[in-house]
Amino acid sequence: MFNFSVLLLGSLLAGQHDAQKERSPPSQPTPVTFPSLRPPKPSVAGPPSLWSEGIPSHLLKLKKPSDVNLNTLAVLNISFEPECDFETLLSSISREAQSYLPPRTWLDPPTQSEPQTTSTVEPAIQLLNNGRRAPDQNDFYVRAKELHFKNEDAFASLSRKGGASRAPVRLAQFRKFWENLDNMAYYWDNSLDEYIPPRPQTVKDSGDKISNGEDQDTNTENQPSDMLELEGGPVSPNVDEPRKKAKTEAVSNETVTSPINPLALASNTVASQPSSISSSRALPARSAPPKVPWAVSIDASSQKPEDLTKGSYRGYRIGNGAEMPDQYRIDCVRAFVEPIAWVFGVNLTAHRRPPVLLLEHVRFPVRMNTVAWRGPTDRVKARQGWLEGPILGIQCRPDTNFGSNGDLEAESVLDIVRELGGMLLLAQERAREGKTEPRAGDGKWWTHKPRWGGGPGGEVGETTGTNDAAFDKTAQKAEEKPANRPRLGSRDRRRPSPSEIWKILRIGNPLWDPKIVYEAIGKDREDAWDTIFLISSLHHHISILKLRVHPLYVQHLTQGTLPEGQHADQSWCSPSLQRTRWFDLFNVEDRKEAMRGIWGILAYMMRSQEKEKDKHDVSMKDAET
Repeated sequence: MFNFSVLLLGSLLAGQHDAQKERSPPSQPTPVTFPSLRPPKPSVAGPPSLWSEGIPSHLLKLKKPSDVNLNTLAVLNISFEPECDFETLLSSISREAQSYLPPRTWLDPPTQSEPQTTSTVEPAIQLLNNGRRAPDQNDFYVRAKELHFKNEDAFASLSRKGGASRAPVRLAQFRKFWENLDNMAYYWDNSLDEYIPPRPQTVKDSGDKISNGEDQDTNTENQPSDMLELEGGPVSPNVDEPRKKAKTEAVSNETVTSPINPLALASNTVASQPSSISSSRALPARSAPPKVPWAVSIDASSQKPEDLTKGSYRGYRIGNGAEMPDQYRIDCVRAFVEPIAWVFGVNLTAHRRPPVLLLEHVRFPVRMNTVAWRGPTDRVKARQGWLEGPILGIQCRPDTNFGSNGDLEAESVLDIVRELGGMLLLAQERAREGKTEPRAGDGKWWTHKPRWGGGPGGEVGETTGTNDAAFDKTAQKAEEKPANRPRLGSRDRRRPSPSEIWKILRIGNPLWDPKIVYEAIGKDREDAWDTIFLISSLHHHISILKLRVHPLYVQHLTQGTLPEGQHADQSWCSPSLQRTRWFDLFNVEDRKEAMRGIWGILAYMMRSQEKEKDKHDVSMKDAET
């Protein structure tokens, strides 16, 4: 919701640089900060007083992102729960939801003695709600073991430069994830950052050359190659930007910069300050022209800390996190969730129509990068592109440096409103189960009765019907010309004019996707509340959000109507939002825990409720007897 920026689309490839080779220094690392706010207190006992004017009237007053404030959250009336782990996140849904979360022992390789201890009776095969077999521990470990690899080992396997001392790793299920994580490392991995200050002799020589006006092309022929690299002269792109990767150093999970070179310790305070915020569409640092050296006096250098941007750099990065294209983050998060979703027969596909949140008669565009859908069991429909769901959504945002402008609360409110906009869109789509789309103008007179009485002739200013003689002459000439027979299998196609389109009587274009069977997959049929899951991503982290929403709340958003009288559940007007902590995709333990949580969520959403219904019927019969 309130996405005022344009997404950077297209398949992008990160540059490949040698981490041991000196080159022009990139921008300073982007610090990792997350939104933090104190939400307003919701109205749980009944609808808030702000609803008297209607929710769309408040949101239509927003003209720019800075207009989103705490009052916007107060209008939505969301109850914020404290941050929790996956066990608490699922147990708050129902008592049986936590049982679908894989235990941490599944992260260890399964032993061979476990099948021998079981009984001779074959266990019953558990099925999902799409008829497929439920995945077991072996399916989980086959995918989880690829996340155990160290970053440097996986990156070296991609570039095939592991060497004899490094054991090769096999990447299969998560290979695309490692490729996209490697692209993100060129902007976020500052573990090998080494800012080398300029050499005094080199700076002095370069200053003399600039002052004397010597020809740089003539001097570069007599200079060694290492001096050219330090001076930022005309170096061949094959030398400064190698096409082959050479990644031999370990990739750390730290997010703060720490200079490795002892010469740079004096400027530690300068290097730790974040640079100015730039958009995700900014050019990478490698595309900037080489920095021209300039003379630095000895007195000034003794009083002021050295500017490391005038020297050279040795490390992994080619830019900072604020300069990274947003598509890298989208592809990385998608490649992380996709191998887990495929086990359950779930596909990740973006909306084929622009995702908009319908608030009565107003359509608000929201940000939703990818959605998890269930594939149909009918193969014919599957080939035709039919989908069922949605199940959960994925939203990635390029915002960085939260609180750098001194107003952390305003930026945090805008970020959480964008997350809520995507989750409310999923809630509206899941609430369409068994309904037909009410199209605009359906049943109105202007979509059935002809305009202007339907008589002959056209409107004022049109040539149709004004000159019948001229029309007859053109018709006779057209009859005299021999009719060209169209080619076999082709037909005469002509784009209708705007006036012809205006004369067509029809209702508005549909908003729903005609090839989607909207269904609240995973919803407890005995509970009126629906559970919405969203995978949110910032920087190189992900967080899983859960929204418990009542159908009356979704109805009020969509139609603007309130229930007649007082409802039995008075908290229907305040959805409950709960989230996990931020998991770092560069951290091994965070990756494994995030996979375990997403696996448990998909296992719960794709569970078969027929068995639960049979258990409930048996318990009711026993109670009656």
